[in-house]
Parts: sequence; C-alpha cells; structure tokens
Amino acid sequence: MTTSSPEPSAKLANIFAKINMSELPAMSSNVQELIAISNSTRSAAYDLSKVILKDYSLTNKVLQVVNSAYYSLGRHISSISKAVTILGFDAVRDLAMAIALFEDFIKSGVEKEEISKLLTRSFLSGLQARELVVSKNFSIQPEEAFICSLLHHLGKIITCIYLPDIYSEIEERVGRGADEEEVTKELLDGLTYAELGVEVATFWNMSDKVVSSMGMDPAKPKNKSDSDKYLQNLVVFTNEFTEQVCSGTNVELLFKKYGKMMESDLEEMVELFSKSVEASEEISDSIRYGLSKLNVHRRLEAVEQKNFTKIEGERHPATKHGEKPQEDIEELAPLPSTTKSVNDFVRELTETLMADELKLDEFYVNLLEALYRCIGFDRVIMGILAIQASKISVMGRYGLGDIDAGGVSTFDHPMTNREQAIPRCLTACKDMAIPPNSRGAFPGNFQYLVKNRLVYLFPVCVEKKPIALLYLDRRMGRPKLDNEELKSVRLFRDFAVMAIRKLREKNSK
Repeated sequence: MTTSSPEPSAKLANIFAKINMSELPAMSSNVQELIAISNSTRSAAYDLSKVILKDYSLTNKVLQVVNSAYYSLGRHISSISKAVTILGFDAVRDLAMAIALFEDFIKSGVEKEEISKLLTRSFLSGLQARELVVSKNFSIQPEEAFICSLLHHLGKIITCIYLPDIYSEIEERVGRGADEEEVTKELLDGLTYAELGVEVATFWNMSDKVVSSMGMDPAKPKNKSDSDKYLQNLVVFTNEFTEQVCSGTNVELLFKKYGKMMESDLEEMVELFSKSVEASEEISDSIRYGLSKLNVHRRLEAVEQKNFTKIEGERHPATKHGEKPQEDIEELAPLPSTTKSVNDFVRELTETLMADELKLDEFYVNLLEALYRCIGFDRVIMGILAIQASKISVMGRYGLGDIDAGGVSTFDHPMTNREQAIPRCLTACKDMAIPPNSRGAFPGNFQYLVKNRLVYLFPVCVEKKPIALLYLDRRMGRPKLDNEELKSVRLFRDFAVMAIRKLREKNSK
C-alpha cells in the first residue's frame, strides 16, 4: 500500500485476522498510482499516460476498449496520450483503474467463475450509470458515476476473493431465504457487505464519493441539484437492475421506486443494458467469461418477454378507439448482433481449443454465442446423442435465445422415427433446413419449439458417426441463410467436431 494509507479500523483488523493476514494484500503499483492520480488536483495527461504505459497489458486493453464500438469515435486511436486528448483525462483514468483493479481481483480470487460473474455485473452497472448521466444530463460527473457504480459491491467482491468459504455460506443461506444483511453481520464480525466495502475503500484511500455510494438504501435527493444523493441512488439503481436482470427477477418494483427519479423506463434500460454488454465484451477475457457464465443475452430477452406488457386500460398504439388491434401481424425484432466478426470468434475458439486444458462447457457456450450473435438466430441449442437402456434420444445440453421456461432440458427428441427430421439428419450425417410448419417433420411434443420457425439442423459427426446436433432456428418471416452464413455455420460446426476429437485423444492417453 502507499505510505499515506491509514491504519485499518478495528473491525477491518478483525477481518484481516480471520484470513490470517496483517492486512489485505497490496494492490498492484499501477492501481495505487491510478488511485493517487484520482485524488490529486495537480495530475496531468502526461502523468496518467506514464502510469498506464508502465504496464504493456494494461496499455493494450485500454486502447482496445477506446477503439471499440462502444465509444464510436470514427477514428483509430493508437496512443494513450491521444486517448486522453479525445476522451478526456477522467474517462481514461477511470477506465484504466477499473481494468487494472479487476485484473488484480481476478488474479487474487480462488473462485474464478464466481468472481468473474461479480466483476462483470459491476462493470455492466458502471457503464449503465455513466450513460444515464450523459443521456439525462444529471448534475454528476459521468466518470464519477462509472467508478462509484463499479465499486458499489466492493465488500461482496472482497469477501468472495479473500473469504470464499464465508461467501459460499452466505450465498447458500440467502438462497434458502435468509436475509443477506443479517447473515453477513453474523459471519463478518457485525459488518454488512456495504459496511465492509466502506472499510476497505477507506483503507485504500478511495474518494469520499466512492465510499458514500456503497449504501444500499440512500435517501431520496431533495431536488435536481442534490448531486450526491442523485449519485447514490443512481448507483443503487444500476446495480439492482443489473442484478435482477442476471438473476431473472421481475424488475417492476425497481422501476416503481427509481423510474421517475432516473427519468427512465424498462425499454430504455434494456437498450442501455444491451449496449453495456457489447462494450464489456471488448474489455478482457475475464469479462467475456463472466458474460458467458451469466447468460446475459438470454436473461435480457427473458426480462423483455416478462415485462414489456400492455398496461391495463392502455389502447394499442396502432388502433383507434373502439377498434381491435390486428393480432395476425407480428413485427419482428432485429436478430441478435455483435460488433465481433466471424474471424474474431474463430480466433477466440482456436485459442480455447489450443489451450493445454480444454474446458468443454466454456468452449461450447462460446461456440453457441458465435452462432447466435454473429450469424444471427432467434434460438440455438446444442443437443447430445444420449444412449440409454430404454431409448436413444437427442437431449439438450446448451442453449441461447428465446428458450421457453423449461430451458434446454425440455429438448428431448427420440431417435425411433427415422422419417422425422432430427433422426434423418443424424443418421445420414447431413445438414438440413426445414421450412416453417412442415407436416410430420417433428413429433407433437416438439411443436412448442418449432411452430412458425425456419429450422436448421447441423449434425456433429466424428468418423461419420453422430455425436451431437446443432439446432438453429429463425422466426417465420426472417431471411434464409445465405451462402456466406451457411459456410460460417459449417465452420463453427467443425470446431465442435475438433473439440470432441481433442477430448477423445486426451482420454485415450
């Protein structure tokens, strides 16, 4: 730590003792220097550039983000000094601090999946807070909104990293219905997550605004110029919204409490959330991993389906009083999209495939994301050929898109009727396209899935033997796959085959 760091409080000292440490491990020198710059009134662009340039990896990540679609600058930025000039000192400083601090956290944590999910949610919250301040012209500095929202759950993050057993017990009890605040007080020497965050942030010399934004239930602002209270409420709102989207919780009560204050509705926040997801994908492998584990795209679609409902007594916008809306006309939402190209996904999948230890679950989730977002489908499912004593069937294993409440677990297709599409496809190891509502192509219990859908089936075969199936569909009215899209799907399918072969080779040794 820096020499100006205060002594830990008695409560924080007790936490240190619990993990057999005299104090929390020191942050990297880069993070310390970036925090020092944040608190200095005399810092200049040169000082900031010098700190970032000390770390080659940090330099590359900052430049990668500022050149991403999120900032939409229309020009390539090749140096940190130019980034500071164009985006501003505060924007680059806080972005660099967030990336460096999160990398520190990832390296320190034992539970990589859980900490990745926590940090990803925090980053999404920070980006949404920043954009809300800009779009609504609140009297808050955008970068203050970003960093305060980013670090709102610092206490929870610290517990996950340094006290994983206690964190797991808290999560387990809360999952059974216990009150989180009561449980954390019991297990963290009388501290809640928020109070622990305040203690750590104070110990690390973070700003007063960061410290004061860790409360979970701030007072309402007195008026529009009450910037501190607006900031504190904004931080809670964006973090709660992100948390509820990622957990599948109904957000109606959240908007009743904060919607008017934040001058925002669900539709606008969903759009903002989507934008923050796209930006986060450009940050680091850790954030991308967290996004895949959170299944944010599927979660976001579930929120839209549950909450974009017609308000009681509201007329359909396309009708006049007394007329019934035309229910047979459906306006199709755009297909999912991404700023990443096929080559970007191919490169990432190749890197994962060539790694010493192939994590098959992570690999297939990334592969499905490539199909879902890069090619563009309403739904993608990967099924595995399961041979059981009583039957042979294709059972869903992974999925993305507008999957029904049962999820991929409801995808269970028997192989008995060779006249139906899936058995024919797998038996012959041939790709198939099935037009919407084709009679006899699927059994009756599959109509919930395939009704009004253009279905594509791509078998995953090794040495002409079926192993798995890629089920892909588009809503009726969507365009068919063109030749380039078809080639790309087959390329991604080949990656699935290569992953299975690699795993078999490893197991045969």
